Amino acid sequence: MKQKIADFIDLLNNDNLKVLSNTTDMEAMVESPATLMQPLYEFVKEQIKKDQLGVGELVIADSDTVIRVETNVINLPLQEVGRISKMISDEEVMGVNVYLLVISPKVNVSGLRIDEIANAEEFSSKLDDYLDEMNAWVDDKILAITTNLSDGEVTEGEEDL
Repeated sequence: MKQKIADFIDLLNNDNLKVLSNTTDMEAMVESPATLMQPLYEFVKEQIKKDQLGVGELVIADSDTVIRVETNVINLPLQEVGRISKMISDEEVMGVNVYLLVISPKVNVSGLRIDEIANAEEFSSKLDDYLDEMNAWVDDKILAITTNLSDGEVTEGEEDL
């Protein structure tokens, strides 16, 4: 899946992305993260099959945390359209990838972790191949957040963006 950057920036500026937003609490997230994340993975897969950009997000209301599955052309959160537009030329055409993000003041010092999972085509056609990796990633971030919530301190953890 390729995306013209000028069209991509327009989509972001006009809030024209397809978004699925679910809400949960930390207790439910700790108990069954894979179950809560599965609808987000499926939603993004379906958007890719429709040749559309998509975002699945899970808001963990009692911990100021959001986990997102995003299609994007660059390793930055979609909310940072200003930074994205400065970093890439709007005349380019770029491949679309799928990223996992966690946004939380307790995940690490920067409050953000983003990692590329796969290019959009691979993700869409082989979602089952990525489930273990994605669920392990989510488990790891939830563990960091719950540890930091109970400690009251944010540790450096993994390399920040």
